[in-house]
Amino acid sequence: MNVRYYEIPEERNLRVLDSVVRQYTEQAKPVSSAAVARDLGHIWSSATVRNVFSELEILGWLHQPHQASGRIPTELGFRIFVEQVIRPGAQHRELDKLLEAELDLKTSSLPEVLDEALNLVSRLSHALGISLVVLNPEPSQSVRECRMTGVDELLEQPEFSDPESLRGLIHLLQDSDPVGEYMEGQVAYPGQVKVLIGSENSMDLLNSFSLVATRIRRSRETALLGVMGPVRMEYSLVLGAMEGLTRLLSTDGESPKSWS
Repeated sequence: MNVRYYEIPEERNLRVLDSVVRQYTEQAKPVSSAAVARDLGHIWSSATVRNVFSELEILGWLHQPHQASGRIPTELGFRIFVEQVIRPGAQHRELDKLLEAELDLKTSSLPEVLDEALNLVSRLSHALGISLVVLNPEPSQSVRECRMTGVDELLEQPEFSDPESLRGLIHLLQDSDPVGEYMEGQVAYPGQVKVLIGSENSMDLLNSFSLVATRIRRSRETALLGVMGPVRMEYSLVLGAMEGLTRLLSTDGESPKSWS
């Protein structure tokens, strides 16, 4: 007997998680079973989706903030979404075309291209772009420069209406160098894309944020690119942008193969 993909429990769980993550990322509010059923074309009833919600709460993927509310993803739920739902290289061709069209790759210096790239990604994802450029890889001669862009975009996120979250962001903005050094320690080799979600960050000031970072090598220059935002980050877009930027900006053929 043929079994349809949506009758397989593991696939069903991922489909429901995907729907909740996408809707919560867009709307920043709990997602109801009716909204998931509608989003998935009513392949399951709201009652069936509620049963899946209960399973995903037991697995630790979803959380119900209030008794009468819908569900929101947990940090583990976002981690499962990043590792098992998003696929490297998928759905990102249009984003690659946009990056190529917007960036002046031939005449701009690496720091200038990074500023352009991170401004674009910040506008699209409403997150903070971070770059750390090492202009010469020799330790005795290196010039290091850490920059941030997209503060206004990040402040538009509802998470920062909370004074505690806003205070943490202000601390980060006052001195960007520790964040640059932290990214440098997290991304071991060119082409790697690292995803750190909330409390996965070992830097205390980043516990309320998610960070996606990659390392690029271009001739004798190296750079680290990071995008930092709420845990409710648009991971598919940001990961696609990081993949595209790694391919476009690396001059030695580096290409991201996966993320972790």
